[in-house]
Amino acid sequence: MLKTSCFIKRLNENLYCTCKRLQNTTANANQSFRQKAWEAARERYVNYEHVHYSSFLEHNLAPLGKMKHLSPSVFPPLHVLLEIDRKMAPQSIPPYPKNWMEDYEFYAGGSEGDSGLIDSKHGTPDASVSPSTVPCNGCGAHLHCASSSMPGYIPSEIFKGRSDLELRTITCQRCHFLKHYNIALDVEVPASAYVETISRIQDKFALAIIIVDLLDLPGSIWPGMQQVLGAKRPVFLVGNKVDLLPRDSNSYLNHVQNCLKDQFVQHGGFDALNIKNVSLISAKTGFGIEELITKLHKIWQYKGDVYLLGCTNVGKSTLFNILLNSDYCRPEASELVHKATTCAWPGTTLQMLKFPILRPSDMRVYHRFKRLLSERAQRASLEKLRRDQARDSPGATESAQLIGHVGRTFEQRTNVDDAFAMATGTKPITSLNERQKEYRQARWVFDTPGVMQPDQITPLLTTEELLHLQPTRMLKPRALRLAPNMSLFVGGLARIDLIELNSDWAKLFVFTVDILPLLVTDTVQADAIYKRYLGTPLLGVPLPGEDQTRLHRWPGLQCQTEDIVVQSGGPVAKERSEKRLNCDITLSSAGWLGLLLPDNSESVWRVWTPQAAGVYVRQPSLIPLANRLVGKRIRNSLAYNTSKPFVYRK
Repeated sequence: MLKTSCFIKRLNENLYCTCKRLQNTTANANQSFRQKAWEAARERYVNYEHVHYSSFLEHNLAPLGKMKHLSPSVFPPLHVLLEIDRKMAPQSIPPYPKNWMEDYEFYAGGSEGDSGLIDSKHGTPDASVSPSTVPCNGCGAHLHCASSSMPGYIPSEIFKGRSDLELRTITCQRCHFLKHYNIALDVEVPASAYVETISRIQDKFALAIIIVDLLDLPGSIWPGMQQVLGAKRPVFLVGNKVDLLPRDSNSYLNHVQNCLKDQFVQHGGFDALNIKNVSLISAKTGFGIEELITKLHKIWQYKGDVYLLGCTNVGKSTLFNILLNSDYCRPEASELVHKATTCAWPGTTLQMLKFPILRPSDMRVYHRFKRLLSERAQRASLEKLRRDQARDSPGATESAQLIGHVGRTFEQRTNVDDAFAMATGTKPITSLNERQKEYRQARWVFDTPGVMQPDQITPLLTTEELLHLQPTRMLKPRALRLAPNMSLFVGGLARIDLIELNSDWAKLFVFTVDILPLLVTDTVQADAIYKRYLGTPLLGVPLPGEDQTRLHRWPGLQCQTEDIVVQSGGPVAKERSEKRLNCDITLSSAGWLGLLLPDNSESVWRVWTPQAAGVYVRQPSLIPLANRLVGKRIRNSLAYNTSKPFVYRK
């Protein structure tokens, strides 16, 4: 945010000298007022040939018009923007912190002769030391010091001489860097290893909780899951990140739930009879978690183990951590089982993590019901307060996001020996011993590794780029008008061409993070525009970074073999007069587009993504009344106002 403010300030200083250019120009007297205004608006892009709209230029130069009561006459050329961005770039930070091994309690340091190894990236591997059978607390991989490229590695300076009890208190180097430095280290894990790990449950009587990312639907549904789990596997379908979806009607959750079930049956290979329950949750805010636990107690009860399954980066580990501190986990185990490592980088969990389930007896279910009933009034008051705040402040998306509280009913520890009692000595209990008598017949919740879906583009992105694409607040659809032979770039990750349309305009709703720029250009010049502005602020992601070869390694955009044909029928009498979106076009992990065509029209679209992956036509649209969430069209522009991210009317 500070860098953006400084960037705008420097840009304003370079632009102020050219602000009065249009005011002194004389338009053709024969032109109408609209023609004069449109030419004046197009004059701003004189330095960007064939560009009709750029959200980066429009939004970053808007403060100049408010401060000077002027309209920027000409956007500065690209080299001026790049020069300012270069000056405002932060100082390079070394990717690996010095002396990172000192964060570990068991690291004793090195001698002067070994001082070079202390600051090294991976410490000292020692293949002669046998690996342990102790899993990492964060990812589940067995700890060792043989090779830094294998999962579960920790340096030999820390690993040697440690007992199993001591190893249970530490995490591997990869989880340590993810947790403390937000740096993802590469490890060699073949894709078949993930499938092999999950396929162990094929012959087990267990429940599969399949988690799907609602922002990447159906791209986060693994097509081969039914073959691995079996055709008769009972399934709880869970849609995560529902708090980030904009609210277009009071019943939008029911519509999202139906869309999730339809897409899962269509792309997941399961029959509708396998699905025992469909839930919408937010593993980040806790919304829907208590209802999910109630359904697990009611439907599945204590019949067998439970496995959290899904593609990478859908929120399995985050849900695992929430359930670990809820009524679904045995109270004494919550403090002994370590939380799973969570990060925006996909594939954080490499082996299975688990915790024991609290048996839902009738008395426990009754006490839990009493707690939820006593908290109902408090939750309703908080929800009413947040809605009032959202109405008073239309831009406060945080107040409109769905939140929930996950509490504990059973805090009393039972059947646990006092670690500091005289009879048992002073040896503290630091880990869960599943061989104890009380855990022999227990049922367990397993956090499984994520499977990389072929249509996900996350393996092509860096950690910094992934953080740019992770939404932190409710999505606000950005609406644009597109004419035939125009193309829309969604950052550098997708391109949409409107090939044919038997009307003047089509309306597009872009559901992505706000930081991802939009750029409209002529289709004929789209390839040249992409090459020219790739790696610049006009396209954003992919970021050029300090490595000059980053853009050379970028695969670019490829189109699908077949174009997408979308038709719009005539007006149909419905309960609501608002027009519903015709369909959605998904753009892999970047987001999706909603199409709203004029009545009785037919259009042909061509979609480009990296490796032509993740493009689906989704009907019905996930947010069908998105037209409610945008304002009027901005005068002399292709864009619409985005001042209403949600509504509460019926």
